[in-house]
Amino acid sequence: MPAVRRALPLLLILLACRGSNTRRVDEPPPPPPPTCGDGIIQEGEDCDASEAGTATCQSLGFDTGRLVCGTTCRYDTTLCVKRCGNGVLELGEACDGALGLMACTTWGFNACTDTCTVDTRRCVVQPFEAGPEMDISKGGPAVLGDLAPKGPGDLVMAVPAFSRVEIVPWSMTQGFEAVSSRKLSFQRSPVRAELIDANGDGNTDVAAINQDGTFDLLVSGGATYSLETLGAGCPGATFLPSNGTARGHIVAVGCGGYAVVSSMGAATTATPAASAVTSGPFGVIWADPTPAVHLGDGGVSTLPSAVTQLGSADLDGDGDEDLVAVTSAGIELFENSGVGFAARATFTATAPGELRALDLDQDGRVDLFWSTGDELVVRRNRSGWVFTEFRVPAGMGTRKSTSIGDADGDQDLDFAVTVSTGADSTKTRLFLNRIR
Repeated sequence: MPAVRRALPLLLILLACRGSNTRRVDEPPPPPPPTCGDGIIQEGEDCDASEAGTATCQSLGFDTGRLVCGTTCRYDTTLCVKRCGNGVLELGEACDGALGLMACTTWGFNACTDTCTVDTRRCVVQPFEAGPEMDISKGGPAVLGDLAPKGPGDLVMAVPAFSRVEIVPWSMTQGFEAVSSRKLSFQRSPVRAELIDANGDGNTDVAAINQDGTFDLLVSGGATYSLETLGAGCPGATFLPSNGTARGHIVAVGCGGYAVVSSMGAATTATPAASAVTSGPFGVIWADPTPAVHLGDGGVSTLPSAVTQLGSADLDGDGDEDLVAVTSAGIELFENSGVGFAARATFTATAPGELRALDLDQDGRVDLFWSTGDELVVRRNRSGWVFTEFRVPAGMGTRKSTSIGDADGDQDLDFAVTVSTGADSTKTRLFLNRIR
């Protein structure tokens, strides 16, 4: 017993000295840390040396090929091949990119899917369909856009009789309803409104022309708007149409020249005897009665006829800006040759107005639009300076405005036609694009 009592303190000292790395002889050794190249697939590794794992090129979304293990023990798909999307029309593929994809011959476009099948859902027979109508008392010209909060479209209307601008949101069940409008009144007299992103914050603001010709900005703060008065302008001024897109500036015409309106004010440019002005991707272009066309880069080109309305866009897809113009001959198209403009096509039209050049059917080619009488005319670009005509009956009434933009929030361009149908009655008719 004395010997046991002498050994007990020694045992306690040994137990106290046991460290964290000391283990019992009967405990299994810890596993080695993961090492890429040791031939064992461990956590964080897809494969390891000769151990290829369970995946294949096909299970990773490719069509064929050989999957190898990379130096970091992750799959290397370099030798895997995905046929769909490689720009080659192969066995089993209806299309690949633009290959094998037939053009839509009616209205809209066909698309090649990620699985190289043809999606024909956006190729439709009827281009536009009449939508819900909206009546509003003593309304004025209107424009389509998407104002805060973002979502489906809004109708922005100047209401001069009540000295305000009204913003009418789109309802998925009722269309535009005047009873739900937001009324912006700043003791001004707006007679026309257009879209602008005045301060570059991504929100759509409103540019307004007042009865005395002065310009205002109604700047969006989300749920509210603030007034910025710009002055300048003249009675009878009007804005070039925004076509539903809010940019950092907008062009006003009607004062013997044009003014570029932005948050910096209204910078007026003298263009004596300007007969027509357009704002394209390369700047403002204007025509005079001589007839000469003055380009944004300072160049001047002579046309065979005097121009009363002007539009510009890349009509033939070659990367430069062509012209469409209203002349005494009708609607004339001119190709930019690099050294001037060559006549390419003429369409007969009776008193055409509201000329536009933009891609209405989303097939990648710029189409033409104008109004004549009680009809809206669309000329679909079929390439090679061939344009197919569609006519949309716009209904009776004295036209106040025709706006182009996305009314119902489905990402295609619709028409809103506002007419006066009586002393105090204003009606806005919608024509919805059926591509989407």
